Amino acid sequence: MKRTVLLLATLMLLNLCTHPAKEKKKAFYSNPVIAGDFPDPTIIRVGDTYYAAGTSNDFAPNYPLYESKDLINWKQIGAVFNQPPEWASEDFWAPELFWHNETFYMYYTTKRKDNGIACIGVATTKNIHKGFADHGIIIEWGEEAIDAFVFRDDDGKLYITWKAYGLTPGRDIEILGSELSDDGLSLKGSHFTLTDHEKGWQGAGDEGQCLVKHNDYYYMFYSVGGCCDNRCDYRVRVARSKNLQSGWEQFPEPILKGGDEWRCPGHGTLVTTPNNRYFYLYHSYNSTDFEYIGRQGMLGEVLWDDQTGWPYFKSRTPAVSAEVPFDNTAQKRDSVFYDDFSSDKNFTYWEWDVNYKKPKTKIKDGEIIIAPAEDGINFLGLRPETGDYKMTAEVIQTNDLGGIGIYSNRDFMIALTVNKSELVLSQIQNGEKEILAQESIKEMGAVYLKYEATDGMYFQFFWSENGKDWVPIKIGNEYQVDGTFIAQWGYSPRAGFIVNGKTGNSSHFNGLKVEYTY
Repeated sequence: MKRTVLLLATLMLLNLCTHPAKEKKKAFYSNPVIAGDFPDPTIIRVGDTYYAAGTSNDFAPNYPLYESKDLINWKQIGAVFNQPPEWASEDFWAPELFWHNETFYMYYTTKRKDNGIACIGVATTKNIHKGFADHGIIIEWGEEAIDAFVFRDDDGKLYITWKAYGLTPGRDIEILGSELSDDGLSLKGSHFTLTDHEKGWQGAGDEGQCLVKHNDYYYMFYSVGGCCDNRCDYRVRVARSKNLQSGWEQFPEPILKGGDEWRCPGHGTLVTTPNNRYFYLYHSYNSTDFEYIGRQGMLGEVLWDDQTGWPYFKSRTPAVSAEVPFDNTAQKRDSVFYDDFSSDKNFTYWEWDVNYKKPKTKIKDGEIIIAPAEDGINFLGLRPETGDYKMTAEVIQTNDLGGIGIYSNRDFMIALTVNKSELVLSQIQNGEKEILAQESIKEMGAVYLKYEATDGMYFQFFWSENGKDWVPIKIGNEYQVDGTFIAQWGYSPRAGFIVNGKTGNSSHFNGLKVEYTY
């Protein structure tokens, strides 16, 4: 019996030796991790939760906020400001999150309402899900102060850095820094430069910086080149010094630059995982959709050269796909957004043009009711996530024209609208309105409208009595509308409801669906 047991044990051991355990199958995620227009992203980790925010340009709510547990699946949780601060006007750029004294800080760029100068403001909250309280301007520096980044040194002191002199004639752009007060709400002491051109710094429009201390060095990741349309050449560089305030040495080549599928990467922020891995959340244009969908939120891992100490990206161009940061995680994508307006739970996502009054909106009996806050065009919509998508809405016929379309601002837009008697497809280019198609229809209570987008810039429009049998709208001898004129420098168009009416009137919609092709 003992011999039998020994023989079986030996055979089992031999089997294990000759049949090693299978390697765990690697899992991968695809970029972008935050799809759609999400420029200048910032990221922090608080405990085991990651938070991110991005530029909102001239749309409100300002600076959309996202939350994640694994860096690859993000949920929008709100925005920094549901209404712009009283002192601010436009260009809501470059937010920077910071966690200090059990408080979330947001340092952000926008222009003053009184003189149009870009300044850096600061806001705080104890609960990031409930919005931020604004504390006003913290940095105003000549013609421009943008792109704040806050850094905590080993001794606990706080520092803030920013881009200066970008609009000063005859002056080189510099990245400046200053110590911050312990409450994070004011500068302390004298400023200093991190990019001293008199001591050999080679600048190229330096901006979008973030700092990290690694071993004996401070490292500054920063972006150079043109950022914001299809002529861009944005890329990421790095410099280091053993002294925060002087002696910066530049790495000679970019460490991240555009590839075939993703172009013009940059303006990101580093975050560390609990096991001390470094990830960089940055923006990049898709080479097909480009500015029509916008600079999208991308994730890349940063490694450190054991011999030289310099950082490098695991992929030297934006990774189309990469291994997931954490075991037992998988990326999920929703290819359909649908709001039946049974509640206001999706109001987090809806945006309007910050240069005009917010349309008055309410949910009632399964409808969204949009009342113009001022006469003329009013917009309420979303950031499209891909260039290829379909948008469908059921529009209740009223006296005013209401429908769906693509909107950059009141001077650049395309809309399919309907009232009780007619269907109108129109576009506005450089402020000039053109009727592309117009036809009489009977009053039937509600009409279904749809458009299909290709590459974010070409559109086909349809209408239906029942939401099943679709009639394409013909423009002369064509069915496609060329929307290449619609994207503006620095930000992408939005898509959603367009209402053209008078105050006191309202447009009613029963539902809206967006179907994406990834």
